[in-house]
Parts: sequence; structure tokens; C-alpha cells
Amino acid sequence: MDTAMPWADLDASMPAPLSFRFHIRGYAIACSAMVDSLRQFMVRKMSPEKVRAFPIDRQMFLVREVAAKLDHLHGDTATSFWRAKASELLDLVVGSGRDKIAASDEVRRFFLAVQREMSAREAAGSTPVLSA
Repeated sequence: MDTAMPWADLDASMPAPLSFRFHIRGYAIACSAMVDSLRQFMVRKMSPEKVRAFPIDRQMFLVREVAAKLDHLHGDTATSFWRAKASELLDLVVGSGRDKIAASDEVRRFFLAVQREMSAREAAGSTPVLSA
């Protein structure tokens, strides 16, 4: 009995076992087809008019960055910084597909988020530390 090929004595009507290479190739083809179908689905479902950018007033890194900058500026310098930042943000939101009125509302909400952050910083800084 030949031990090198255990399937040699199998009935000729039975197909030979598939090689590992065939399984991997078949798996790769199936994965590729699945990725292609997912890509087509995403193109149909995620069209630009259905996608909305993350609101700027919830981008906490940006809110904290602007609040920190405004903490160190005063008077006309702070006013001109804020106007420039508001204009930049308005252009950014309009560029992402929002209309001008909705973009203005979003910039106002961002300004309120910055004010809340500045108030929270001030409250945290002015709280006395009690020792036990």
C-alpha cells in the first residue's frame, strides 16, 4: 500500500481532493467580489447629498484650541482673531455642502461651545484647592 498518496485507492468516480492553493484562490475571488459589491452599494447609498460633515461645535479639539487662543487675546486682537476664525469656519461649512443660513447657525453654535469651554476653564482655574 502506498502511504504517500492515501487517496490513490479511492474510486475513480470521486473527485480528487482540492488543493490548498485552490481554496485560497477561491477565497480571494469571493472576497474580491464581496468588496466590489460593497463598494457599489456605498457609492449608491453614500452620495454627497446624503453625507453630512461632523458639526464643528462638537469638534472638541478645535473648540479647545480656539478657546485657549482667545484666553490669551484681549480687545481688538481677540475680536479680529474671532472674526477671521468665524469667516474661515463659515467657508469650511459652506464648502462641505451646507447652505449659508445653516452654516451661519453652525458657526454660532461653535462660538457658544467656545464660550462654554472658556467658562469651564475659568471655573476650574478659580476653584480653591482644599487640603485634607
